[in-house]
Amino acid sequence: MTHVDLRPFDDDDADAVFEMMRDPDAVAQAAFTADDPSDRAAFDAWLERHRADDRVSMFVVTDDGGFAGTAAAFTVDGDREVTFWITRHAQSRGVASAALRLLVAREAERPLYARVAADNAASIAVLTKNGFSEIRRQRAPTPPRVAPRSTNSCSPSRPRSTGSDRTSLQATSPAGLREGR
Repeated sequence: MTHVDLRPFDDDDADAVFEMMRDPDAVAQAAFTADDPSDRAAFDAWLERHRADDRVSMFVVTDDGGFAGTAAAFTVDGDREVTFWITRHAQSRGVASAALRLLVAREAERPLYARVAADNAASIAVLTKNGFSEIRRQRAPTPPRVAPRSTNSCSPSRPRSTGSDRTSLQATSPAGLREGR
């Protein structure tokens, strides 16, 4: 059994996060992404903005001490949202579910929301396992573009623009999600 934990984001994590967020398969499953996932300058600017924003809590997900992804909480239009992005090597092993459980336990505000691409069954399963349920589906508001589909997690916040559905989920059992606190 692996040990999953969250730790604060550190400057040394930027390279691993950049590489993870430009993986074409991951980008194809995400609800939000950068216009150009390979643009390091844009990524660095995005990262600096989010790290300076006191409404954003960014964490590195570790699996037995090694880098396994990111998890974050942030506020959009007055709603507290959570997000996660897990590296390919850590997927399908319970790492995302454990990381989200840890993130939700750290967040005092309720309700919590998450947005996910409607065809990202794995992320929907992680959210459902952690007490989230679908509250609405909506079409992505931006026109199609040439770049791959968007991302899930604390990624550069541009909605998926392929015209695909995006699903919004809300915590259904706020008190039950704060285990151990």
